[in-house]
Amino acid sequence: MVQVGDTIHNRYHVIQELGKGGFAKTFLVKDIVHSNDKVIKILERNAYSNQKVLELFKREYNTLTEFDHPGIPRVDVGAYLNIVDTDQPNTVIPALVMEKIDGENLQQWLDRNGKVSNTQQATEWLKQLVDILDYVHRHRYVHRDIKPHNIMLKPDGQLVLIDFGIVKELTQQIEKQTITHTQIGTPGYAAPEQENATLQTLETSLENFQLDHRADFFSLGRTFVHLLTGISPNNLRTDPQTGNLLWRDQVLGIDEGFKDLIDWLMVYNPKRRPQSTRQIKQRIKDLLEIESPVRLPIPIAFFSLTLNFVLLTLLAMGVPLIPGWKVLFVVVLCVISVFFVKPLMKYFW
Repeated sequence: MVQVGDTIHNRYHVIQELGKGGFAKTFLVKDIVHSNDKVIKILERNAYSNQKVLELFKREYNTLTEFDHPGIPRVDVGAYLNIVDTDQPNTVIPALVMEKIDGENLQQWLDRNGKVSNTQQATEWLKQLVDILDYVHRHRYVHRDIKPHNIMLKPDGQLVLIDFGIVKELTQQIEKQTITHTQIGTPGYAAPEQENATLQTLETSLENFQLDHRADFFSLGRTFVHLLTGISPNNLRTDPQTGNLLWRDQVLGIDEGFKDLIDWLMVYNPKRRPQSTRQIKQRIKDLLEIESPVRLPIPIAFFSLTLNFVLLTLLAMGVPLIPGWKVLFVVVLCVISVFFVKPLMKYFW
């Protein structure tokens, strides 16, 4: 297997091991050709020995090369590698090279900051992640492993969704055939339909590109519970009757409407969750409009108050108004009314 200090394909010098899971290892490498750092994901033997996993890994590469979004790591054409196993020269190990994202993941951010303590920051992060998922889902792809550890925060504030989990989930399903207690997805974040899926149903959905995007919404909700409470979903109590997380009493300084949105993402039945990113975006927009008080621009407010004072004074003095003054009075009332009526229009259309 690959070790720190190795050079892969005479181009990628292995600097550091970044992580190790049940199906892959990730390393920080130096791209000698372009003189920059990148990340390489290398499948473990238990994963690449299965033909279905190999097909899915190659499919992931083909899909990621088509993505062009600031919230998704860039994967260049030609970044799919076959590495000869030094321990078994007749064995070829598949690997994927991708952009290295500068910054820290949100689990590291939580370790430093505790939790998100205001609605503005929570809303901004949710908007960014929904925008990323909107792009991914429109390409008929699903992440399937959203959690703080898989969300990077760049120095400029941009969030990046890393480590797509479809290959991981299929590997877990294969292992479950022989290791009965193998857990599917990441406990605490995976949707119920992911945890309850069988290898047969998963393979069928993969083959037909019918991976359910609503599982991403559930994981996104659980991720925000962790961000808002500072507590892993695994360590929170659940309602014994519904199975829902009891988390809201752990959160202060966050608007109730935003909490309602997070609960909506985590509904047990996927048919009762949001059915699209468009619905989530609309809900966020509605919340922002509710939170933003209606304000007249200062010049208009000053002018309208002054004019109304003059008109009311003249009326009180019994001064007859010429038609021009009456028209002006009506126009001012109409202008003012627009600012108050417009925010209410969405409730009638």
